[in-house]
Amino acid sequence: MDNPQSQTNVSDEEAFAEEVGTLVFQSALMQFLAAAEEVKAKEFETYVETHAASEDFIERLCEAYPEFEQLLKDEMLTLEEEIKEIIPE
Repeated sequence: MDNPQSQTNVSDEEAFAEEVGTLVFQSALMQFLAAAEEVKAKEFETYVETHAASEDFIERLCEAYPEFEQLLKDEMLTLEEEIKEIIPE
């Protein structure tokens, strides 16, 4: 028999992980747009709007915009370092 409390914890953890992922993505997105020239920023926004629903969106976005991929990786590393400060191994 499934434990309802356990299922709640898993869904809470998944929701938290999704929220953190969204924040990391948004941070990288804002940095990219702030640094990009207007034409490239518009092109990027159009790409995101067109492909956001695709299953491999992040992979395709990073292939098309390697500068964004680097910002995303940097944001993930920063988050990892901050988590390690809070919760040492």
